[in-house]
Amino acid sequence: MPRVVGIDHLVLSVGDFARSKEFYGKLLKFLGFKFKHDYEDMAGWSNGKTLFWIAAADAQGRKRKYRKGDIGFHHYAFELASRKAVDDLGDFLENNGMTVLDPPGEYYGRNYYAVYFADPDGMKLEAMIWAPPKGKRR
Repeated sequence: MPRVVGIDHLVLSVGDFARSKEFYGKLLKFLGFKFKHDYEDMAGWSNGKTLFWIAAADAQGRKRKYRKGDIGFHHYAFELASRKAVDDLGDFLENNGMTVLDPPGEYYGRNYYAVYFADPDGMKLEAMIWAPPKGKRR
């Protein structure tokens, strides 16, 4: 029986390709991805395990804005290695004038730590970790 062993790539259609390429270039570099593929209307970054692509939306697609709740993409979550990494990303987003929707913190209970943010088209992104807070040392 075939089994999925991972997600090879994700492609997001974007409204303003140049603006989104700049945004994702900064973000993904900070998250450890390397810029690997550059085409007129597509760009891709890799962290050695996953490819993250953006593609220019076509003329019909650019006629309307992205709206979370429509059929299709809801949000994408990057799993990070620590709560500190989530905090560091939150600082990076703020320092680069990127839209933070919900700051780094505990969501859905104490074991889920995340930051929620938006790309230039308003698509929701998340960075998170499943990890309980560290106990207080004596």
